[in-house]
Amino acid sequence: MVNENKVDAFGTSDIKDYNKIIKEFGVSSMESLVKYMPNPISLYRRGIVFAHRDFDMIIDAMEKQLPFVIMTGIKPSNFFHYGSKMIVDQLVYLQKHGGNVVFAVADIESLADNEMPLEKAKEIARDNIIDCIALGLDPDPKKAIFYKQSKDLTVLKAAQVFSSNVTNNMMKAIYGEHELKIYNAALTQMGDILKPQLENGKTRTVVPVGFDQDPHIRLVRDIARKHNFIPPSGTYNKFIGSLTGSAKMSKREPEGIIFLNESAELACKKIKKKAFTGGRDTLAEQKQLGGQPEICKIYELYEYGLIEDDKELEDIQKRCKSGDLMCGDCKEIACNKMTAFLNEHQKKRKEARKIVDKFLK
Repeated sequence: MVNENKVDAFGTSDIKDYNKIIKEFGVSSMESLVKYMPNPISLYRRGIVFAHRDFDMIIDAMEKQLPFVIMTGIKPSNFFHYGSKMIVDQLVYLQKHGGNVVFAVADIESLADNEMPLEKAKEIARDNIIDCIALGLDPDPKKAIFYKQSKDLTVLKAAQVFSSNVTNNMMKAIYGEHELKIYNAALTQMGDILKPQLENGKTRTVVPVGFDQDPHIRLVRDIARKHNFIPPSGTYNKFIGSLTGSAKMSKREPEGIIFLNESAELACKKIKKKAFTGGRDTLAEQKQLGGQPEICKIYELYEYGLIEDDKELEDIQKRCKSGDLMCGDCKEIACNKMTAFLNEHQKKRKEARKIVDKFLK
């Protein structure tokens, strides 16, 4: 089926219809909740974070200044790219509004899924956390903790305990057919997500993820109920596509993604030479018919945060559709904005590099 959605936590996901996802998987639209959020960032305002499970509990905690935890993690397999930034932007927003961050380095998963040695995973994780701090995450131990799965006894023990709550057939139904090591890695993630409650008692928890990670959220909510914990909330963001116009921005296609540690010069080269646009075949057609921002990867960069101001984004969309803004000029705008972002980000990376080892042991 052309419009069939494929969700795979350990493989390649392909989501063509996000509205259909909401119906198929029983999640709730974020649209009605955004108005209750304090100063929501563009990812929420524009529907990039499009669905949730029980996120209203987290909004309630923000309003009443009640404690809550933002649980997140990275599978350290490569450097952060512009798509990775989406999750960090959500962490920063939620942390600023009262949440404490619990940050897992999923080195057990990277060992199982990518055969990444633990020491190599630590090196990459360190670089990833440098990006997180540079993007605004506050590493103060009162507001954030960082740990490695392979060193955390709470998480490792929990994975063994939770294994009694699942069957092989259940894991196949949730994750598809995989080797045992992948199912073990999934159970380790259950320990990650419930770590705050295992150590500190019942706590409201939110896990911001791409929708490919929903199998983990479904399973952990089921396990949480069996152990009398509060089922963790989840929020789901859409995927940003590769610059080339293919599927989501992925580390497997370096020409189609912008790494956060690469030079502005290289990023601009990708934008100008590789990016798929919504332009017409000829300049005359472009002026007559206008561009198609809905399929343009440059516009998608703007929409996913390269332009934070909604009025500025709307103006570019109107100019594109009216035929007033040509693709070459639009790419130049994107290049300038990406250059400004990367230059500033990499200055902040240098500062973050000086302190990261205080927080990742």
